[in-house]
Amino acid sequence: MIGAATLLAWSALSVGLAVTPGADTALVATNAARGGVGAGLRAMAGIVCGGVIYALLFGFGVLRVIAATPVLFMVVKTVGAIYLAFLGVQMIRRALRPTLSPAERVARDSAPGEGRADTQAPDRLNAPHPPTPSPQGRRGVAAPWRQGFLCNVLNPKVALFFLAALPQFVHAGPDAPFVGALLIAVSYAIGAVWLSGIAFAASRVSTVFRASGVARWVEGVVGAAFLALAGRLAVERA
Repeated sequence: MIGAATLLAWSALSVGLAVTPGADTALVATNAARGGVGAGLRAMAGIVCGGVIYALLFGFGVLRVIAATPVLFMVVKTVGAIYLAFLGVQMIRRALRPTLSPAERVARDSAPGEGRADTQAPDRLNAPHPPTPSPQGRRGVAAPWRQGFLCNVLNPKVALFFLAALPQFVHAGPDAPFVGALLIAVSYAIGAVWLSGIAFAASRVSTVFRASGVARWVEGVVGAAFLALAGRLAVERA
């Protein structure tokens, strides 16, 4: 089993890994800033579910097979780079899309339609407007989780980190796969705590950011960073 010293050393390494800014942190922060703390937590949950996949893959030895097989590694790396680039382009498009002020949204929603009397417009302007439901529906709710899951699972650098670090903490033996999977779970548990804090913090400042227009700039910068990560991943070798 895992000794106390081993667990403490691995936890310290995991804390350092969690607080280092990366794609996971950026993804949770942007989702929370755009869609509230719930969206950020769903992105975090997707990332943690990706960790479950890594724990299972390590336990069955699949990670070593992927790292040792150039074709498989190239496929995972290429798909991961394409997905990161896709997320980056989406963020940049949202950043460039013009946003309406609250007064403009009220005027747009209160505009009389065809065949309606214009005399009703003042009443509609003064009447409270219920929040507009998201046109994406359930797909929009699931999008942060899906982004977090795919962003984590399709990043072979995560697999390479575990393959490089875990042998320093896991000794050969019949229980080695179980111990390795347990240490991966510890890493993602620590990451979940950190990313939850990021989600709450980002959702707190999102109102100020949206009012000042800073949110669009931040999302554009994060999108550009995702494109840069995609390019770096595409040219990186195992």
